[in-house]
Amino acid sequence: MSPQNLYKKISAENLSVRNFTGILAVVFISIAGLMIFQDYLEARRVGRAFYFSESFLFKTIWFLFIPILPLLYKHLKKQTLSGPWSTFLYIILSVIIHYFILPFVFLLFTAMFYGGRYDLYKIITYTLANNLYVLIIVYSTFILGYKYLRGFISTKISAEGIQFPETLVINNGKNNTIIKLYEIVQIEAATPYVEIHLENRKYLHTATLKSMSLLINHNDFIRVHKSAIVNLNKVCSFKSRLNGDYDLQLKNGKTTRLSRTYAADFKQRFESGNRLNR
Repeated sequence: MSPQNLYKKISAENLSVRNFTGILAVVFISIAGLMIFQDYLEARRVGRAFYFSESFLFKTIWFLFIPILPLLYKHLKKQTLSGPWSTFLYIILSVIIHYFILPFVFLLFTAMFYGGRYDLYKIITYTLANNLYVLIIVYSTFILGYKYLRGFISTKISAEGIQFPETLVINNGKNNTIIKLYEIVQIEAATPYVEIHLENRKYLHTATLKSMSLLINHNDFIRVHKSAIVNLNKVCSFKSRLNGDYDLQLKNGKTTRLSRTYAADFKQRFESGNRLNR
């Protein structure tokens, strides 16, 4: 597979991510609707009155999945679920967060639409007694499914044997300079160009950081913040700024910032490659 074909796959994946919240809305609103209908049938069966507003209110737990799951997905993309304990922790924390957000949403709904006549204790105990298993099943399925699919996709892409070029042609007017990709220390955004830094010189190249990321071998290069990619083999050391960010010392003598957004992935890949001992 070529980097261009990989780009098409990534674009399709990003398109589905943009529709992710909409898909969740359809799924969970449908589930809530079916459960409300089930309440109606049960009321008819036992001969008691059916109150749509009350049934709707007690289905609030399903609507909360719509904003929470996309936020969880966005966070998981920046993390590495390396072991069972980290996966278990994510599941438990997700359940706890959902469970404790629910009363505030419930209070808001009752104040706005029901005159505050429903007891908060009632909704908390009802959720714990009847829906705790729902939270555990949904978040376990989502997190484990994401972990498995992420690993499967990464393995499949590796197995398809993407061939990355070994050189890059830098266009500078009438002059064309050929550089080897392994010589690159860092690539920085300089819209509408990128700056390509080697150990003793740099070039301005007509490209975007996104297009450059498709040409380089991702075993060696990694995004360190929104405007820079570095060659992992050209990083000498990194030092904490004590605010979640880090300073990377590069082999060309320069220092660049590692954003906290990319820090976990960087440290995992940097240390797993034993680069600290090089």
